[in-house]
Amino acid sequence: MTKNSFKNAGIPRTGFEYQDLIGIEVLLRFYRDPNLFHWVELEANEPKVGKLDDAVAARKDDTFELLQVKFTVDPDRYFLDWDWLLEKKGKGTSLLQKWSGALVKVKGLGAVHSAKLRTNRRPSNDFALSLKGGFVDFDRIRSAQQAMLSTELGGEAAARDFFKQ
Repeated sequence: MTKNSFKNAGIPRTGFEYQDLIGIEVLLRFYRDPNLFHWVELEANEPKVGKLDDAVAARKDDTFELLQVKFTVDPDRYFLDWDWLLEKKGKGTSLLQKWSGALVKVKGLGAVHSAKLRTNRRPSNDFALSLKGGFVDFDRIRSAQQAMLSTELGGEAAARDFFKQ
């Protein structure tokens, strides 16, 4: 079997294992620094966190940390890129639109310390140009892409705010 060969049942299992490892990182931070969080929830059941529910942590400074985890069986083939983040199925919404909407709802619970995507996908060359210190810097995104993101996220100000989180 090659490195990326999975039986059908193995794909979701591996994805859940990957997500569990990311959750364990948060739980280790909770354990090591008892003054950091009030609580941590994996696969959060709070409706206001929406699609940012893989790991939610309520910090003692009254802010929230949110993690969304995405796994691919073939990170050499499926890249972290704008096409994937903006893809829509049928009349559905893109991942970015789902996460942006969820972020707005979470702010109803309190301030957001951070909202992050953790993935094993490697950034495409184009996407990598927008990164600064592992985070998307809106000013580094090509102008044509900025326009698409602004449309998708409800305007340039909303897009900038989203990527600052």
